[in-house]
Amino acid sequence: MATIVQYTDTCPSHNGYPTRIISPTRSSPCCFSDMEPVGAPQQEGRWMFQYKRCRTCGYAVRVVVREIPDAALIADLRQILATSFQRNVPDF
Repeated sequence: MATIVQYTDTCPSHNGYPTRIISPTRSSPCCFSDMEPVGAPQQEGRWMFQYKRCRTCGYAVRVVVREIPDAALIADLRQILATSFQRNVPDF
């Protein structure tokens, strides 16, 4: 997964979302409580992600929000489960 976050300690932190976010290389104690979402969640492949940035020091990360399920796989599993547990009832 490519990211727009550039980690450096030589430049000041900068929020240039959606093209580039400049972030310190290490998080600080303030990051635990001061992280805020930057932009809307985005999709790449089967993953939803969002950038988060500390309001105080500017540390930024790309956070995976969730995995998008494969619709075809789920449909196949439902069919298998529906037919696997049918009783064998004799015909009279």
